[in-house]
This record gives sequence, structure tokens and C-alpha cells, in this order.
Amino acid sequence: MDKNFLSSQIGQQLRFYRQQRQLSLDELSEITGVSKPMLGQIERGASNPTVAVLWKIASGLQVPLASFLMKNPSIKLIREDEQPFFKEDHDLFEAYTNFALPGIPLENYRIRMQPGCLHQSEATSIGVTKMITVYSGVLSIEIGGEKHTLQKGDAISFSTDVQQTYQNSYEDICEFHMTIHYSSPYMNAQTSC
Repeated sequence: MDKNFLSSQIGQQLRFYRQQRQLSLDELSEITGVSKPMLGQIERGASNPTVAVLWKIASGLQVPLASFLMKNPSIKLIREDEQPFFKEDHDLFEAYTNFALPGIPLENYRIRMQPGCLHQSEATSIGVTKMITVYSGVLSIEIGGEKHTLQKGDAISFSTDVQQTYQNSYEDICEFHMTIHYSSPYMNAQTSC
């Protein structure tokens, strides 16, 4: 996906959610913890936010992170080459958005970790659960200090109220599916706006 298009798409979605809730940039900054100048740059499409910044914004607005990446939220079929994605950790971590629709408490991702990838995910609100199934390779994951090694076919679920560290220390690509589920209070807050 073209980087300029992605910046523009994220900016349009951010403006839509902010205006829908009748928030000023100052108010949005207060609930997300992201500075007003940065939010303004993102809205104008002048800045492409990191996943950590986008996650803060999504959490503050209580919308799925992937809703910023979707061209059309009503899409039911997304071809592999059309899936929105982002890369981090020197392009060693790739996350492809399968489905994330406003009003539905689930997000689905296909994630590829190249050999040597180390990816950290900050703790988030209580009531958010991640479910992972490994399809290829080996995934090492540390969840709040507890370490696990998952191989092909293994699955794990956990609350995201603690930091997570994902690592692929092997020579093969690790590919896994991640579903993020938001609890009812999250959805009530989202749909009541």
C-alpha cells in the first residue's frame, strides 16, 4: 500500500472519529496522550504515525486500530494483495489486517516475523484479549515476564494489560494469526458515541 495513501487514509479516519465525537484537537490530545501538533499532522496526512502512536489514538477513541487502515469498512472480502499492512522493527515485523470493522469487538491480523525480529507491544486496557495461533515457524513470546515457545499449530490467549515481547530467534519466517477481542464495556463505549 502506498505510504502517502496510507497517511491520507489514517488522517481522514482520525478526523472522522474526532468530529463524530465532537472533540477538539486539545480534547483528543488529552484522551489519547498524543500531542496536539502530532494529531494535527496526522489528520492532514503530513505525518505517518508509528503503530505505538496509532494504538494510543485508537485506544483513546475506543476504536479498532485497523479501522484506520481500511479503505472501506464494509468490505467482506479482501484479496491477499489488497490487505492493508504495516511494518515495524526495521521491516522484520509485518502485520496484515484481515478484518476490523467499527462496532464489532474483534480485529484479525496475519503476522509475519522475519528471522531475528524482536517486537514489543505495550500493555493496554484491561478487557482486551489477544488470541494467537502459529501457522509456521517458532514464536517465542514473553507475557508480563512469563515466557512461552509456540510451534506450528500451538495457540495461546492472554490479557493485554501487561507488556508482551514477541521474538523469532530461528532461521525460518514465523507466521501466525492474531485475533484481538475487546470486552463489552469497550464496545458499549464505542457504540454509544
